[in-house]
Amino acid sequence: MLIVMSDLHLAESQSLSLPGLQFNHNLPARVYQEYFRVIAESLDDGVVPEVDLALAGDIFELTRSALWLEDSLRPYGHLDDIAEGSAQEAKILAVLSAIAEDERVAETLQIIRGLENVFQRPTRVHYIPGNHDRLANATPAVRSAVRTLLGMGESAEPFENQYLHPFDGQPGVLVRHGHEYDPNNFGVNLRTESSLPVVMPAEWYKRPVLGDITTLELAARLPKVFKDYYTDAGILKQTPLLILYQRIREFDNVRPANALMNFLFSTPGLSREETWRYLEPAFKGIRNDIARDVKLKQQFLTMGALVDMPLFSLKVLLDKRIWKRSIPFWVFSKMIESLSGKYKLGTLMDMIKKEDCLSSDSTINCIISGHTHSPAVELLQATEGRQRYYLNSGTFRNVITTAPDEQSFGRLRSRARVLIYGPGEKNPEYTRETGWSFDYSSNFGYGSEV
Repeated sequence: MLIVMSDLHLAESQSLSLPGLQFNHNLPARVYQEYFRVIAESLDDGVVPEVDLALAGDIFELTRSALWLEDSLRPYGHLDDIAEGSAQEAKILAVLSAIAEDERVAETLQIIRGLENVFQRPTRVHYIPGNHDRLANATPAVRSAVRTLLGMGESAEPFENQYLHPFDGQPGVLVRHGHEYDPNNFGVNLRTESSLPVVMPAEWYKRPVLGDITTLELAARLPKVFKDYYTDAGILKQTPLLILYQRIREFDNVRPANALMNFLFSTPGLSREETWRYLEPAFKGIRNDIARDVKLKQQFLTMGALVDMPLFSLKVLLDKRIWKRSIPFWVFSKMIESLSGKYKLGTLMDMIKKEDCLSSDSTINCIISGHTHSPAVELLQATEGRQRYYLNSGTFRNVITTAPDEQSFGRLRSRARVLIYGPGEKNPEYTRETGWSFDYSSNFGYGSEV
């Protein structure tokens, strides 16, 4: 049996905390403990002889960490340029260590390392780096640290960028992270390709992408600059500042991403004008930081051009000669909209239909990816009694969802479950024991917040 999980985004939680107040995106370990317990209880002895767990990317939040902003080192660069024993490698290891030291993360990783005892049968862990943890493949030392945290055993080989789960000795399931379908977060714009190979060149995964920069320089920098400008004491003393600070700490959980600005400017108790008055100094600080860094500014423009992002507003924004005193809200709104894009299911499915593994002679019946944080099940083909499916493994991070008008927002708990049974393995939902099957649940939940 195969279990697929993605987008845990295990993160360090200390760097942007306030005295006596911690914002922790990590789910309590009991969530994972209960998740695996329910699966274990569903397994019949002898029918499911072994378990494979595919961790399909964005497991560790190695990119979006304010720890990168403490010095000039940055997480975006070609992986081949990160040397063993370098300051860059040391920084990656420091971020990874800070993640692992979070109490919730430490307990969660302990559960993953002990899964063989939970399932009471041989259990293998397969790890696929995503766009937020592509640095896991930077150097042997980083790979070793990741393997140790996940209990995978020692190996000098790089992590594979996909996992092919076998049925009767032949590939039956293709598991990717899914950033391959998103040009903002992958080293090659595959929207221009007519077909997608099952195993893509490792070089494509080594390249820096626009999403690396926006994740750190905007999403991670915004709460830091806001915090530095208003100070810990100032934020704690003024309720509007505290509410807004919490808002900007969690705004990267908003789906779809193009609703980010609407989310910020719908902060309870604040008008759009008041919100912008509080936010403008922080955005201006970000603009100044980027504008004075010639290399970073050029990287922004170069990578934006690769994905055909409208660059006019960004060029204007970074020109300090124009915006000396104030920054119009519409400029930032336009920029965020350009950077986030509208990554909808229709576009995603257009990409998936290009997969070579959907050819008639392929043995693969199921494609699984995450990345979007949006669970989904889609029938790809149904010919001559053979059904082939796409499954999205969602996320284990809470989701801020939008109303159809993208003007109001709610919060959902997300615990997607993807179980794949091979031929001869019994799916408890069916009496038939031949052929492959899957058990899928988005496991969304809603309840009043603490």
